[in-house]
Amino acid sequence: MNNKYILGLNIYHADSGACLIKNGSVEFAIEEERINRIKHWAGFPIESIKACLKHSNIDFDEIDYIAVNTNAYSNLLKKIKYCFLNFKNYEIYTKRFFLKLKKKSFKDILINEFNPKKIPKFKFYDHHLCHIASSHFPSNFRESLVISADGFGDFTSTTAAIAKGKSFKFIDKVFFPHSLGIFYQAFTQLLGFKNYGDEYKVMGLSAYGKNKFSDEVSQVIGILKNSFKLNLNYFQHHSSNIDMKWENKSPTFGNLYNENLARLFKYKFNGGQISDIHADLAYSVQDKYEEIIINYIKYFKNLTNINYLSLSGGCAMNSLANGKIIENLKFKNVYIPPSPGDSGGAIGAAILCNNEFNYKPNNQFYNNPYLGGDLDEINLLSIIKNKVEKNLTNENISFELVDSDEVLCLKVSECLANNKVVGWYQNRMEWGPRALGNRSILANPADKKMKDLINLKIKRREKFRPFAPSILEEYVNDWFEENIEVPYMSAVFKIKKDKIDKLPAVVHADNTGRLQTVSKNKNYLFHKLISDFNKITGVPVLLNTSFNENEPIVNTPDQAIDCFLRTKMDILAIGKFILKRDND
Repeated sequence: MNNKYILGLNIYHADSGACLIKNGSVEFAIEEERINRIKHWAGFPIESIKACLKHSNIDFDEIDYIAVNTNAYSNLLKKIKYCFLNFKNYEIYTKRFFLKLKKKSFKDILINEFNPKKIPKFKFYDHHLCHIASSHFPSNFRESLVISADGFGDFTSTTAAIAKGKSFKFIDKVFFPHSLGIFYQAFTQLLGFKNYGDEYKVMGLSAYGKNKFSDEVSQVIGILKNSFKLNLNYFQHHSSNIDMKWENKSPTFGNLYNENLARLFKYKFNGGQISDIHADLAYSVQDKYEEIIINYIKYFKNLTNINYLSLSGGCAMNSLANGKIIENLKFKNVYIPPSPGDSGGAIGAAILCNNEFNYKPNNQFYNNPYLGGDLDEINLLSIIKNKVEKNLTNENISFELVDSDEVLCLKVSECLANNKVVGWYQNRMEWGPRALGNRSILANPADKKMKDLINLKIKRREKFRPFAPSILEEYVNDWFEENIEVPYMSAVFKIKKDKIDKLPAVVHADNTGRLQTVSKNKNYLFHKLISDFNKITGVPVLLNTSFNENEPIVNTPDQAIDCFLRTKMDILAIGKFILKRDND
């Protein structure tokens, strides 16, 4: 039987990228930003498609289907009705209509790039259906309550569905212009964080605040019995032609809020230094968001009596809320994929296409997040020699080659125990926004100075942002108040009181940590490294942050070595090579 290949795409949207399914299994997945080095890049991901083909050593002509995570015909009657009732805003909807047409007409790009003998069949799937497919199928749950929430996709912001086997039954949809994603993004902008994806800054800042603006925030969004509703008097995403750029760049947005929201708080948040009042507003916004999303999920949990939750959409990146959902709603299990946002929709679309045509459906499709490029060790020595010889840091950089994974982990764990900061570049790259132990910067979580040191000298980012603890899964119950598997760093939990003083570099201001549970099955080498560190220190945890410096996570050995050289990392472990700064 011939192999069947499905290419999944997220196009002309933030975090554009591609994945490849072969005979029912995800072979490869990557976001274009990792290749072109532009954060959250939006456009048509040609280089990601090429990377998929290269990894599987196939030609474009071998692709059977191309599946895209949007469908211009989804919720069409709702769109027509809304446009008819709001005809004065026709310019907004005309602009969005042409963007939808562009997403359907990329055939010429493929012809010009690949000159194929045949064009694959195209399949377009509803945006939120792709989200829920990306979470339900890899969860391996037989049946689950599936919640997808983001800004908007195909005129919808939030959906609840019942997933059973291959079938989905939508039981609720929240339509434009009401959106939890818009609510949170508008306040992110108001606080002065204007870049796309800055919502995580609000999450980090909220731990330092108090709920002083509960009444004001409650005026902006209301809770219904089983839903929510924006007070549109404070927003302009529905009524103004907001400047949004989605093509061949990092996405940019004009303000989603209007002056009424700015006046509500009687303070100019987006000017000057971050202060206590910023933290207080961040707390109040986060608290209201959690109240709404928990109310929404709880309603449908009680309605369906389903005890398994699959969660996706950009809002599923809110790890603080995810932790509260798990703590408060007591599902038997909760699954959040490694890329719950729009890039994950590429996998969702490919899975839906695979299931539609019964190409050896795989119940899980993939079982770990390491779906990106592999470490090619063939030319590694020459790359290292070239970089070290040309380095302009005036520092003496030495390197050695160790002969086994055991020696590598032992040497690196000793460096970590001695409070060295380590760049760790191993095996295949992670899929999704989190560094999960293959493209990571690692450090000793017990060193009180480590958080400030990494923030100042390596990551060069705001002091209020925390670092994540990666913990051996067999020790979670000893160190955290929730004993649950969190392999993709997707939820925040309280650290046990008797362990707080032992983890000063990863304990946030509210005594929490956004943990990653590390198992032998998903990442043997990273598990081995933490195990060796635990033998030396008695701490089964490492500080883990993404291997980058205000850029996308490093994708190639060249990028990893460049990042090591221009920052103040002490060690770089790349494959079985260990590079060191010899400054002593």
